[in-house]
Amino acid sequence: MAAVGTSDPSIRLACQLRPDSDISFFQLFLPHTMSADGHESNPTRIGQERYLVSLFVDMRGSTKLAEKRLPFDTVFIVNRFLGAVSQAVIESGGRPNQFVGDGMLALFGLACSRQEACRQVLRAAALIAVNVDELNKFLEHDLREPIRFGIGINGGEVIVGDIGYRDHMVFTALGDPVNVAARLQDMTKILACEVVISDEVRATAGLAEDALPAQEVEIRGRNEPMIVRTVADARTLPALVNEEQSAAA
Repeated sequence: MAAVGTSDPSIRLACQLRPDSDISFFQLFLPHTMSADGHESNPTRIGQERYLVSLFVDMRGSTKLAEKRLPFDTVFIVNRFLGAVSQAVIESGGRPNQFVGDGMLALFGLACSRQEACRQVLRAAALIAVNVDELNKFLEHDLREPIRFGIGINGGEVIVGDIGYRDHMVFTALGDPVNVAARLQDMTKILACEVVISDEVRATAGLAEDALPAQEVEIRGRNEPMIVRTVADARTLPALVNEEQSAAA
């Protein structure tokens, strides 16, 4: 067998080590990142840039809700809300991604075109409204006020992959488009609406220029203002999408 050598004396191969004390090992690559023949089995999970649509949804008034309730009751209601939201996302073709308190990030476009992803996310927003209405009816004897929500939607090129540490890895998306979606969700409070959609998503979904009211807004962290579309009642969105698809046909 030929001897293994290195051209640089400062480089030492693992097989050349001669440990004289206890050593420890840690996992550098996760098992799912490499296949048996040494090729990447799923590049997306390692890190990839691609177009995705991000949906941020937040439950309104959860702090006030918790003031006069037992912790168990508060957690129960928040979990029912997140369950209603997640069901809407999954049924529309999206993927629930991160849960932060009483809010959630969902991703669309992991397995479809950008146009279809933009249409899916609009349907998801509408279905979230329907599911929350049903939840409010279910909890009407336990709630002084119905649960309300805000949704921010934005699309763009993001980096997707597994982020975290060892066995605490989470598949997620990173980038300015995700941050903007979170900012748009916050703006639903100021703009007094249920959904704020970036104009880019509106156009990519095929909605007409005059389909939704337009607003020019300042986004924290961005130099230029941004055109967004506001939706007072999210349940009206499927009708808009279907009208444009019928017109295109």
